[in-house]
Amino acid sequence: MTNLFVILFLVLYAGSMGMLLLIGWLRQQRKERNGIIGSISLDAITVIIPFRNEADRITGLINSILASSQHVKQFIFINDHSSDNSSEIIQSSLGGLPYLIVDLPVHLAGKKQAIKFGINQATTSFILTLDADVSFHNHYFEALTQLKPADFYILPVTMKPIKFWQHFLEFDLIILQALNAGVSGWFRPIVASGANLLFSKSCYDACSRLELHEHISSGDDIYLLRDFRKAKKRVFLSTDVALQVETETPQSLREFLHQRLRWIAKSGNVNDVLANSIAISQGIISVVFFGLLIYFFISTNYALLALFFTAKYLLDLIFFAPSFTRNRRAYSLLFLPFYQLFFPFYYLFLLMLLPFFSPKWKGRNAGITKQ
Repeated sequence: MTNLFVILFLVLYAGSMGMLLLIGWLRQQRKERNGIIGSISLDAITVIIPFRNEADRITGLINSILASSQHVKQFIFINDHSSDNSSEIIQSSLGGLPYLIVDLPVHLAGKKQAIKFGINQATTSFILTLDADVSFHNHYFEALTQLKPADFYILPVTMKPIKFWQHFLEFDLIILQALNAGVSGWFRPIVASGANLLFSKSCYDACSRLELHEHISSGDDIYLLRDFRKAKKRVFLSTDVALQVETETPQSLREFLHQRLRWIAKSGNVNDVLANSIAISQGIISVVFFGLLIYFFISTNYALLALFFTAKYLLDLIFFAPSFTRNRRAYSLLFLPFYQLFFPFYYLFLLMLLPFFSPKWKGRNAGITKQ
């Protein structure tokens, strides 16, 4: 009976996750290949970069801009009340380029307010938001001109681990992007990152509902995705590595917890039925999988435990390999067995912390509460 249940679990898992991740990935690639390309010129793009005390992290972005083969119409840096010399670093580095540094007024604060203030200064038809700590390939801007027509573009983001333990922190993001691509292949994207986001200025002006969540410091990305989706605007996800930016991993466990708790809280706050359904399904799968491992261990059925764990790992390897390889992170698949074991504990720990832990962003309370 136990063997039958294991087989049934693996068959159902292979069917559901194979369809979602593997077939969904192939469908997403077909979406990206088909249709007209080259709908945006660089003269139609303004880059908005909010920053707050980024003197130690902004060098990678500046070097990427300087090394770029082509440039956009203008770069607007929004100073969100920094107390360091970030502005001086920008001024001393980008002389000759079309850039502007704007100080956020005293009565405004936070990333979303900074982006909105920057958009009000822009005169182009498209806005590209980048985080101040990203870096990118020297043909990145050129690759933007090859995008298909849309109103909202979700562009790829990856983390840049330096120390060995930071690879574990990077893994979450890669898994999330693989899942997002699979879901997009079948339905639509469920997450976006403001670290690399391109959208129509006129559509932003028409459908952004900032007043509903302006009290939340971060979250410009997932809330804006919801606004564009509800307004029935065209949303396009790209997995093209030419459009990929790298951002730093959290530098400490505390910073990591604040970041992940912001992600979870914002997702719950947005209340996307599709995203929530997938999250619940993933949670059930993880609980059943881990429960079976514990049962086999307690019953000393180590052979079946090893076989079951290996079978699940091989299935995940097949499902996630295309996305990890596309992101040039195939080596990260080595962490997959550890992720399988620790994910239930890790996610349960975050959920337990959420009611008692106030996520912060750039030293401020993120302001994320249930609506």
